[in-house]
Amino acid sequence: MLIIFKVFLYVLLFLLGLAALLLIIPINYRGQVLTAGGLRTQLNLSWAGRLFGINAEIEGQDLDITLQVLGKNTYNVKSKGTGTKKEKPEQKPEKAEKEKKEQRRPSLRELTDKAVINEILGYFKRVLNIAKPKYVHLYGTYGFDDPSLTGMVSGAAAIIKAIIPNARVGLYPDFTREVLDLDFRAEGSMTVGSLAYQTIKTALKKPVRKILFRRKKN
Repeated sequence: MLIIFKVFLYVLLFLLGLAALLLIIPINYRGQVLTAGGLRTQLNLSWAGRLFGINAEIEGQDLDITLQVLGKNTYNVKSKGTGTKKEKPEQKPEKAEKEKKEQRRPSLRELTDKAVINEILGYFKRVLNIAKPKYVHLYGTYGFDDPSLTGMVSGAAAIIKAIIPNARVGLYPDFTREVLDLDFRAEGSMTVGSLAYQTIKTALKKPVRKILFRRKKN
């Protein structure tokens, strides 16, 4: 019984040590997000040099993830979104589900509230400080139905440029139509522990918490 307890204790200590290393050792990242003709995301993460790595590509509902160990591909997961949509097209349940989603979905007024925007911008600044991007490239054209929202995004773009002076930013607002054609690329390193702390801290702030954990009104 004592031997089993010791083995369990050693395994537990090993897992705790591994978790601590994961939180402390920086993760190198490189990614690109394209929005023209649909959302496409490419992300590369590497930890402890080339000890562990993850390559991920998301295009529409298609997902392709590859796990690497010592620079070699060891495991691959592919998921195509086309198969999941072949469900019984019953209108009534669909309507009910749509109504539920609408109840849970935050309104534009909530998302554009000054307190929420201040919290999000503050979080964004802290994340950029943690992520320490060596390279940032953000070019494209954007426009929304609400011109004031387009103007708000223009202000956020100026903040990005101020926070990361070496960032290559070329964003052009279009106040006449709804458009989102962006090319975003970033490269750098960060610690997971700091990122997790800032994310939880922001999520628990009252303005953000009200949106994330909103209750359905009867």
